[in-house]
Amino acid sequence: MSDKPSDAPGNAAPGLIDEKDLRGSIIRLAWPVIVQQGSFAMVQLVDTALVGHLGEDALAGVRLGGLLLWFSLSGMMAVGVGATAVIARLVGAGESRDASKVMQTILVLAVAWGVLMMVAMLLFGGWILGVLGAEPKAQSEGTEYLRGLAFGLPFFSFVFAGNAAQQGAGDTRSPMVVGLVINVVNGFFAYALINGPGPFPKLDVLGSGLGFTIAGIVGAFLVAGVLMSGQRSLSWIPFRQGAFNGADARRILNVGVPAGLEQAQFNVAFMIYTRIIASLGTTALAAHGVTLAMQTLTFNIGFALSIATSAIVGQSLGAQRPDLAEKASYMTMRYSLVFMGAVAVILMTLGGQITSIFVGGEGADEVVDIGRKLMFIFAFAMPGLAVSLSLSGSLRGAGDTRAVLYIMAGCTWIVRLIPAYLLAITFGLGVPGAWLAAISDISVRATIMFFRFRRGKWKNMKV
Repeated sequence: MSDKPSDAPGNAAPGLIDEKDLRGSIIRLAWPVIVQQGSFAMVQLVDTALVGHLGEDALAGVRLGGLLLWFSLSGMMAVGVGATAVIARLVGAGESRDASKVMQTILVLAVAWGVLMMVAMLLFGGWILGVLGAEPKAQSEGTEYLRGLAFGLPFFSFVFAGNAAQQGAGDTRSPMVVGLVINVVNGFFAYALINGPGPFPKLDVLGSGLGFTIAGIVGAFLVAGVLMSGQRSLSWIPFRQGAFNGADARRILNVGVPAGLEQAQFNVAFMIYTRIIASLGTTALAAHGVTLAMQTLTFNIGFALSIATSAIVGQSLGAQRPDLAEKASYMTMRYSLVFMGAVAVILMTLGGQITSIFVGGEGADEVVDIGRKLMFIFAFAMPGLAVSLSLSGSLRGAGDTRAVLYIMAGCTWIVRLIPAYLLAITFGLGVPGAWLAAISDISVRATIMFFRFRRGKWKNMKV
């Protein structure tokens, strides 16, 4: 095989990808990730549904707390994206043994970030909720929620990194099983600790956070068991002497840090965006929170397709097959457009009914009315979200994470935040105006991402 990447059809494709049945390879890799990501999204949806019936203050507090949780995911994403890209390249090049050696460095980086975020949540979480504009009661509820979930962050970080590495190696089914178990464990303990049936204490929103932590602990043990068994694509020997490798860490973070910064800047911008909405009152914030929970579910399923594409792109480039990577990327984009189109129809027609599932108590009718409008508006974001998610996954899998960072940052701060303030506050459109700005952001982002991918510079990226 030549040292120069070639588009010649005679080059060998990665062993985990069937070039003759590329559609089947994408589906085999993607459907377990869709289930896994949907399960993780359901963790927050379940929390939202359970807490929503405690009242709008509890709902608003937990949704604001969820923003801080998303911020902690920035570091997890930095390690995870780096892990997927590096592991996929090694596996595609036939160097699976080296891929397993990198695992220890990946997991050490992940746990270190999780511990840092745990301490930050415990010390500063409540204060940040106040800065975000939470009213006193909502701030108190959100602080309790963060106090419960903080201890789960090191474990979830471990799960995130371990799953990302396995996905890069082509094993998407093990992470799927872990995601399903986490969702069941979270649902059971969150319900039990929020409501206090039988022997369980009634802890309200604190119980929701503790359910998250318990689920994270169970998930971490499952991921460790899969990696230590050596039965799947990767194997891991914990505490092996000298296993943390500085060169591997630099390689992972060179690709992953821009992805982490992308997530971090987006979350900072989103906190400001939420602060704009919070200024409109708790009812508007609660309706925004429910719509945001649906966005999280939609995003995570679309992101699942992008993860599968990242693995295929990385393995294809490792095997010197950029033509295969490009073909898979466009195919995944088409699948994503079909899926998001179906979601758009559901949101347009059933937005009010969906919102009503998550709210109860005083003020529920007004929250449902606003939520119905927001769901309808959000439906128009689906095509742009499909293109943006699928092609950003391809670029990340190729290691072109800096381009994704610049596109995301520019669109978020310029196209979303400024119009959001003008439409929601200056022109008096309220929270629907803020969501119209979000639609603009997603659409512009998708257009730029498409042209970046079309230029093809990602084909020559070194990881």
